Amino acid sequence: MQLDSPEAPPPVTVPTELQPPMPHVIPSRTRPTLTREARQLIRLGAAGLLAVFLVGFLVWFSLDQDRQANQRLTNQLTDLQVQGAALQSQVADLQAQVQDLKERWFGSPALWQPPPISNTDIEFFDVSGHTQEELINSLNGSELCKKYAGCKPDPANPSGVAWGLEGVRPVGSVYWCYSPNTTTPPMREFIVLPRWSPPADGTVKIPLVEKWNALAKVIYTHEAGHVVITIQDLAALNDQAHRLPSCQALFDFWARPSTFDQLNADQEAYHARLREDCRPEIGCTPSGWLGWHG
Repeated sequence: MQLDSPEAPPPVTVPTELQPPMPHVIPSRTRPTLTREARQLIRLGAAGLLAVFLVGFLVWFSLDQDRQANQRLTNQLTDLQVQGAALQSQVADLQAQVQDLKERWFGSPALWQPPPISNTDIEFFDVSGHTQEELINSLNGSELCKKYAGCKPDPANPSGVAWGLEGVRPVGSVYWCYSPNTTTPPMREFIVLPRWSPPADGTVKIPLVEKWNALAKVIYTHEAGHVVITIQDLAALNDQAHRLPSCQALFDFWARPSTFDQLNADQEAYHARLREDCRPEIGCTPSGWLGWHG
């Protein structure tokens, strides 16, 4: 007996959203093959970058070495400058010592001595000092006008300090007159000059001796100029006295202070001329000349 086969079941339709996803196949990717030229370009680029880096490093290194070298040179130069300044100071000290030894006075040049003046006595007053300032103080403290009464006031020197003097004095206390025209009262001019006697042992410097000699010459020249005026004016006064009628008139003439008015005026005019044209060679020291100040 033939069995009838059962009827096949009807197909079941599964909704699409319930169906399993189809597998997604990722296609395989193959690495591209570089050409020989590309590989060479890459190598060249890498080599170039490396070369640039090396060059940059070398430049930096070189600049840093130069900077360090410059700093070392600067430090060395500073040290040399300091050493040079110290050496220059030592040289200057040695030169000063040598100059000090060369300037010490042991008697040369000699102190200047005034030459004699006809019919004139030269007297001295002593001053002392080892420096110019000490000599100036000694000159100012000499008080010549107190020791030699009769210093005439000088408008240009109101302090009354004198570094030299000139004057005239009678010779003896009396003189005789037998006739006015044959009687000349005996008078003699004199000048008073400073005298400095430093020890010739090197404690005084040669430049100071030279300055002193220059000053002594100017003072001598100045006072010698006064002597010339005195001699000329006394000669004129004697001419007047010789024409007087009697010895008593002659005695009275020389005893009157006014007799010497013209002499005093001429001496003052001499000072005025020197102030107008003050030069050492004619007996005048300009202000501050060679460091001398009153």
